[in-house]
Amino acid sequence: MQKAMCHYSFHRRWAAENWDTDRLCEETKALGVDAIDFHARLMGDPGTAADRIKASLEKSGLILSGLSLSTNFNIEDADEMKAMIDNTIVWMRIATEIGAPVSRIFGGGLAKEKRTDPQARKAVLPRIVDALAEVTKEAEQLGLILALENHGGLPCTGEEQVDVIRAIGSPNLKATIDVGNYMAGGQEGADGTRVAASCCAYVHFKDYKKAPSDATPWGWDTEPCTVGQGDVDHLACLKILKDAGYDGFVALEYEGKEDERTGVPASVRFMDEVMAGF
Repeated sequence: MQKAMCHYSFHRRWAAENWDTDRLCEETKALGVDAIDFHARLMGDPGTAADRIKASLEKSGLILSGLSLSTNFNIEDADEMKAMIDNTIVWMRIATEIGAPVSRIFGGGLAKEKRTDPQARKAVLPRIVDALAEVTKEAEQLGLILALENHGGLPCTGEEQVDVIRAIGSPNLKATIDVGNYMAGGQEGADGTRVAASCCAYVHFKDYKKAPSDATPWGWDTEPCTVGQGDVDHLACLKILKDAGYDGFVALEYEGKEDERTGVPASVRFMDEVMAGF
């Protein structure tokens, strides 16, 4: 497995300090990470994105681990859904142009009060599956691997990821396993990883602390933290992935409240320790 850095790990500094892709690559390389994942939502103008990414990769010598898309296919309005799908395809074509080995994609967002409502989840699932099927057809034409993340509503658990991927039944739709996000669906990171490991095409290395809560059936809410300081069993997740034959990128996605100047390096140090045997 190879370490990578998610663009989003620096999203606050990216905005506050007006970074460009060169600065992002410089900061990543300075931390001893040799691969980078760019985030479409942070990239601005899609018309120039491919050239900017390719130039910064060549200048820095970093490897491209992926291009992450921000999609939400839980949209009732037909025109808005079409716009979302069309924009997704624009960025999928950019991913192909820059040679991204994988492109992270989301299913559909759900309001927090609906995330624990089985009927609400069941009601929105068909439109999410239909939209994913449409963009997956484009991915087949492009030769692009889309990696569906457990994030934001549906899918969230490993079972939901696998169910959606199998429903579409394409070799171009696989899974991004975010070892932290499973906790938002009441599932331990290692348990979700075990369920979805056979579909894995990408990994996000993240951490959350459990906060006791009566608002969820499983009794906790989640708080983002520096990786290694929370409740995710990263070592167990990596062992499961290795046993399943995964040998791709493991990308740090820092979302902690600590300043990125200190939280990201601390997270990288932890990642170095845990991944030493992988």
